Amino acid sequence: MTYQELTEAIAEKISALWPGRMIYRDFCPVDHKRPSGFLYVTQADWSDANLGLVRWDFTAELTLFAATDSYALESTESLRLDQLAVLQAFSGPSIQVGDRHIVLTLGAPSPGPGEAYVQFTASWLDSRPGYVDQDTEPESVSGVPLMEEFTMDVSTKKE
Repeated sequence: MTYQELTEAIAEKISALWPGRMIYRDFCPVDHKRPSGFLYVTQADWSDANLGLVRWDFTAELTLFAATDSYALESTESLRLDQLAVLQAFSGPSIQVGDRHIVLTLGAPSPGPGEAYVQFTASWLDSRPGYVDQDTEPESVSGVPLMEEFTMDVSTKKE
C-alpha cells in the first residue's frame, strides 16, 4: 500500500461529507472557492523494521475554508462544526485502503483566522519495496521444494 492510496481514501471520505465542495489536492489557489478544503501530505517516509518489512509514517493536513458573509468574514463556529464533521466521519477504528485497514489518529487544532485544520497521522508495516525473500520463491527459482509438495501421515495408533 502506498501513502498516495491512503491519501485518496481520506479524500474520498471527505468528499462524501460535502459533495458540492471543492477539495484541492496539489495546490490551493489564492482565489479558491469557499467553502472548500485543501488536503496535502506533510510527511510520508519509511524506516527499516526488519529485513523484509518497512514502517511507513504518514501525516497529512486538511485545511477547511468556511463560506464568507457579505463582509467577507468567515464564521469560526461554522469552521468548528466542519472540524467536528470530519472527526466524526473518521471515528471508526480504521479506514479501508484497498484490502487493508489502517488506523488513523486525528487532531483538530484551534481554528485560525478564516481556516480550520484537521491533522491525520498513521503508521503501518509493509513489504520492503523491491525485496524478494529467496526462501519463499517458487522451486524453479530457489531449488527448494514448496510446502504444497510435502505430505504428512499422522496417526495416534501404536504399532
